[in-house]
Amino acid sequence: MNEKLRKMFIALTLLIAAFPILTFGIRSVLTFLWAIFGIYFFLNNKKNKLRKDVLLLIFPFLILCVTLFYSKNLNYGISLLVKMVSFLIFPLVFYLNRNLFSKKLISYVIYTFLLSVLFLIFYQAISVFINFDTLFQNITPSEIKSNGFKSIEEISKTKLDQIKLRRFRNFIIQKSNTHTTYQGLWISFSLFILGLNIKNFKKNIFKFLATISIILLVVWLYLISARMPLLAFLVTISLTVFIFSKLSKKKKVLLFLSIPLAFSVLLLFKNPISTRFKEYYNNGVSIPNQKFGSDRFDSSNVRNGVYFCDFQVIKENIFIGVGVGDIQDELNYCYSNKIGAKVYTWRDYNSHNQYAFFWISAGFMGFVGFIVFIVNIFIKSIRTLNIKMFYLICSSSIVFISENLLERSDGVVFFFFFIALLYYNRGLKAT
Repeated sequence: MNEKLRKMFIALTLLIAAFPILTFGIRSVLTFLWAIFGIYFFLNNKKNKLRKDVLLLIFPFLILCVTLFYSKNLNYGISLLVKMVSFLIFPLVFYLNRNLFSKKLISYVIYTFLLSVLFLIFYQAISVFINFDTLFQNITPSEIKSNGFKSIEEISKTKLDQIKLRRFRNFIIQKSNTHTTYQGLWISFSLFILGLNIKNFKKNIFKFLATISIILLVVWLYLISARMPLLAFLVTISLTVFIFSKLSKKKKVLLFLSIPLAFSVLLLFKNPISTRFKEYYNNGVSIPNQKFGSDRFDSSNVRNGVYFCDFQVIKENIFIGVGVGDIQDELNYCYSNKIGAKVYTWRDYNSHNQYAFFWISAGFMGFVGFIVFIVNIFIKSIRTLNIKMFYLICSSSIVFISENLLERSDGVVFFFFFIALLYYNRGLKAT
């Protein structure tokens, strides 16, 4: 009976690894069943002991839970913690069952994820092809009006590019129910896995399929304009080569220099990524205000306002924070009373920085706890030569600068599922 249940637990693990193509509801049900099986195996194995090591990956989540005691908006705080519960579940269950996963099985889990990402991209690419004329037509009268203009003659070429890019990205998000930032992070990890293992494929057909997959992933990462995941990918690849490869110092330097050079060349041509960077270059550190019309709002100056309020709330609550339940209320108050731009009334803007999120929620202790959590994973990945875990923590730490990855299912499931799988299992001590 235990053997059948063990196989079911492993099957559920593989199903969860396909989360990019699963709905949020299915993910939740599978994760609940998976956790029940995992806890059952632990309780029926007398050799297993729950040690303090498990606290290393769940400590930041526990700090957030403590802040509920001084949060005014308990409903929001509990709701947010429920969204982030993978922070607790995946480290705990993978720790309790760390001896079940061999190196081969972990590879199966990772390749299941990779195939699901490829399937998701293939589906979106077909959807784009079917709707090509609509997606790439000239901007419509409704788009002109919604962006605060009266006629197309008033719109600059740069603004036109921004509107068309936003149209394309919104279509992708609607079709996949996943923001392009999370897709970018999934794609970058998939690219790393394929690049790391392509030379190990013995059959030419597998090498050919891997090469085609790499091309598809690169093209899609470029098209969806996932800037931070792309930047994280380039930086992390450079660091991985420097730390883990056996290349000569000269070759390492050449590779290190070629990556920013390639990125710079990319910015010289008209493309979704260069359009975004031009937007930041033109706006600088400007912050929207009450006098801004709809035509003057864009992702860069709106984000600048968010970071301004992050700093203001941290400065006013530096030691214990405002509590996880009140973080959005405090930010909204700042947007309304210290900036006043109407763009912040259209929807809630979170802190757009995972480090700021922990500081605002739990104060200096929350921020330090999160940093210690990250540094611990870095150290273990280097000590055990766990290249995959190093890539995950490094690339995610960079994306944390601009996104609250751990507040959404797409981010928290991806991050903690693979971090916990690689951190606690002995099957990949040197990979």
